[in-house]
Amino acid sequence: MKVEVLVVGAGPAGSCAAREIAKAGFEVLALDRRAEIGYPVQCGEFLPTPEELRKIFPQSEEYGDLFDTEPEIVERETNEIEINGPRGLKYSLNFQGMTIDRRRFDKSLWQRAEKAGARLMTGVEFLRLSSSNCAETTAGEIEFKLLVGADGPLSKIRKSLGLEGPKAISQAITTQTRGEWDNLVRMYFGSIAPGGYAWIIPKRGGANIGLGIQRKFVKGSLSTLLQRFLEENRISSGETTYGQVPISGPIPRTTKGNAILVGDAAGQVMATNGGGIPIAMICGRICGRCIAGTLRGSGALSDYEREWRRQLLTPLRNAARTKAIADLFFPTDRRLKFAMNVLGSGGIERAILCKRLFHLL
Repeated sequence: MKVEVLVVGAGPAGSCAAREIAKAGFEVLALDRRAEIGYPVQCGEFLPTPEELRKIFPQSEEYGDLFDTEPEIVERETNEIEINGPRGLKYSLNFQGMTIDRRRFDKSLWQRAEKAGARLMTGVEFLRLSSSNCAETTAGEIEFKLLVGADGPLSKIRKSLGLEGPKAISQAITTQTRGEWDNLVRMYFGSIAPGGYAWIIPKRGGANIGLGIQRKFVKGSLSTLLQRFLEENRISSGETTYGQVPISGPIPRTTKGNAILVGDAAGQVMATNGGGIPIAMICGRICGRCIAGTLRGSGALSDYEREWRRQLLTPLRNAARTKAIADLFFPTDRRLKFAMNVLGSGGIERAILCKRLFHLL
């Protein structure tokens, strides 16, 4: 099989890249190892509003219809984040966001790409590169001109290219619960989720519950930590799913030869809060446009490296630095409470929004 552009991974990054490539009139095929796009759900399903996102990434280009979301996919609108620290410490931040049905959200993003002319093969796994222009997959060999690695934090594309990966990856577990919740996103820091945080994110008729941790701070299992969190908050739950999130900032290099890395595969995640969906979509769009320019002869793949860094790098780097500082205080609740008291509500808000701490660090 031969295609102009091969996209590996049909999550938010891959779908947005494929849409732009197809809109420009080029042939694009996406592969996804999952049988169903968007499932299983492996995240908190929370998105900031475009207005809040603009505050975090003021240099990002106009969003246009990028974040247009069908009303039926929005589970709940929220207006506040409650930060719960060790030993009863609590702060509240005004923050506008929404909880989405991630399963339907990812399908919707792919449908936009498909409408533009992109093709998809599900249940197909990328295995390795047999050459710079040929991928070995479980469906056979696929030849391509350009390659997009949107295949997550453990990216096989990245490994095949020999590019450096994230220095730190958070392990996460999530579940769903039924019931009525207010329009408040709750984050819990401390020994309940060592090196990360636990969350309760309201949905329609229920909530997304989960936690992310760093293994170096944890002795027990993820499932044990989640069960303890559920019991402490008197929450019943259903099926659990597991995932990984890169938390050390973007990798040093996201292009090589005729290939581009985007989204989690490139470490393009806010290290202080684990948010990656909107960044993946923004970078996916940049990726798709740069590939289209390369195929037209009016640009080069190196334009992608320059452009996503111009729009997003400073906040992402701020978040990674803040996360590195936080790691010094995560080992004990006493030290973490001290640090959170020193930061206060203003400093914590700056950390969540990927700003420099105290305007200095």
